[in-house]
This record gives sequence, C-alpha cells and structure tokens, in this order.
Amino acid sequence: MKLNVELVLLLLLFLSLSPSEMANVSSEDDLDLERQTREGDTIDCVDINNQPALDHPLLKNHKVQIEPNLRVTSLRKTSLNAKSVRSGLREPCPIGTVPIRRVTKEDLVVSLTDNMVENTKYGGGGCVTVYNLTVAHDQLSAHNIWIESGPREHISMIVAGWMVAPRLYGDTLSRLFTYWTGDGYHNGCYDVLCSGFVQVSREVIPSFPLEPCSTYGGSQYELVINIEQDRNTGNWWLVVLHASIKVGYWPKELFPYLRDGSLHIAWGGIGLTGSDGICPPMGSGHKPDGNFKHAAIFRRLHWARWDGKSLPPSNNMTEWVDRSNVYGLVNHHHVKKYRSGYTISFGGPGGYCSG
Repeated sequence: MKLNVELVLLLLLFLSLSPSEMANVSSEDDLDLERQTREGDTIDCVDINNQPALDHPLLKNHKVQIEPNLRVTSLRKTSLNAKSVRSGLREPCPIGTVPIRRVTKEDLVVSLTDNMVENTKYGGGGCVTVYNLTVAHDQLSAHNIWIESGPREHISMIVAGWMVAPRLYGDTLSRLFTYWTGDGYHNGCYDVLCSGFVQVSREVIPSFPLEPCSTYGGSQYELVINIEQDRNTGNWWLVVLHASIKVGYWPKELFPYLRDGSLHIAWGGIGLTGSDGICPPMGSGHKPDGNFKHAAIFRRLHWARWDGKSLPPSNNMTEWVDRSNVYGLVNHHHVKKYRSGYTISFGGPGGYCSG
C-alpha cells in the first residue's frame, strides 16, 4: 500500500553505541599517498579499485562505477545571497586514486533509528545552512536528508548532511557526513568507517570539514546535497556543492529495500542526548522566528520522480518535533519571495530533554 504522504522531520533520537559496530580498521592497510586537510586530518590516497569499501562481502564482484547517469541539476543561490560552503583537499589525489580519511580503532559507528512515509522516489535533496555549534563530547547534532524503505527491523536507509560529533571525529567542526544501513542497523556505518560506500571523487569525502559557516543574523553559507539513484546501475549517488561534485555511491547490493527507488524521504535534524540528559543545540542554536538569517533553513526541498523530474514536497507533509520543547520547526511551504522553493526552518538551543 502506497501512502501519498511526505515527511518533514525534526527528530530527536536517543542513539546507542554497539560493540558490534566498532570500526574495523586494520593498522596494516597498504596506504599509498598522504594528504592533509586544512584542519589537519590525515588523508590517504588509495587505488580506487582497492579502497576499503570493496571489502564488503556483498561487493566481492562489484566493478567501480566512475561516472553516474543522473538527472540532478544545479541549485543556484537565491536572493538570500547564501554562499556555498567549501570542502576538500588542498590538492586532489592523483588520477586513479581516491582520498580515504585515516581513522583509528577508537572511531565509533553510532546507530540511528527512524520514522518516514511516501510513494516511490528515486532521490532527493536540498540546500541546508551550516553553522558552528558548541556540542559536548557525548552529544551529536546532525542536519540531513533521509531516504529509506522496508520494515523497521530490516530497514534500508541512506542519510547525508552535516553534523558536529566530537565522539565520532574528535573535534567540534561542522563536517559533511553520511550514514547507511541495509538491514535495520545490523550493518552499515557512518562515512567510510566500514566497507560499503564507494569513493569516486579525488577531492571530497564524507567526514570532510565544511567552511566557512553561517553566523546568526550575518553571512549565510549552505551545503547543497543530493542523493539520487542511477537508473542504469541502481547505485545511489551522493552529489554535493551545487551538484558539481559526485562524491561516490552506495552500491544497490547493500540495500534489499532500495533496489528500485524509495518509499520514504525526509529532511530535518537529529540530536544525540548527552549522558547528563542534555540535548545539544541544533541548526544555528536558535529556534525559528521567521527571519531566515536567525535559524537554520533547509530550502529547495525536492524529490526525484521515476523519469528524473525533480518535484517539491506535496501539501501532505507530516511534521514532527520532539516534545521536550528545546527545538522548533516552521514549515514555510513554497517561498516565492526568496526564490527558495519549498523551505523549512528548524533548530534550537538544546537543553534538558530526558526523563
């Protein structure tokens, strides 16, 4: 049964760490070349056909797809004068290699849970403003798009956006991130902390810092993010920064319920509560007040139809905000004044939300 309902989701979830989801990183990996990001991350350039993603048992015979067949289009800036964030290596990896962020055995994979509804979609995306946030070591604040299908216990899910996660990255930088699971959180991980996501770009990878960031009432910087399924191969591609950088893809073999489109898509935020019961700030750290330079905005919300046409969300959007009242969400619908398309504003200062 297909439901003609789409979900705008501002979601507070209590996430958990699982020993079985610890990153499986070998200290004996054959690393070819080394790069540094502006923030000091160590990046290794490895042969594109020998990258860790291909160690996944479901990808034993997978041939790397270099170029996708996508219909995603560039999203131009609006009268808000929001500029695109920057991300990537000072110098791209050599041709034939891709960047992989060097991680340690202490890097953890944190699992997610869900809630979304809709008829078949073959991708979606939008533009979300990026801010610097002060987040405690055991908190996480994420701002992203979800694509998922399947029963809860075996859900197939792809998530991408930006977040601040000290426990995951060891700092409080705003970073591009991804998450996937093909079997209800029994497998999958953030970024490339496990095999699965196939890196293709020589410049940008999941986990890279984003700069500069927006300021409250001041300059606005946004991350343009699209996820689209290649109709020929069935692989799900991640495209960022005004649709100009094809970062890589999740092979269709990983997702039993995402082989032919998705039933669900959502946009919004996630907050991971600290051990003290305090939720982190989200977005700009301020609740929406009608001023697009005060709270984080997610604009140009769209989904991809079977023929590649991008469509805005319908009027049947479902909104959800955590009852603790530390966050807010405003659905502005189609905003003509700023040529921003379908737009939401969301976020808040965080605070006590447990109990």
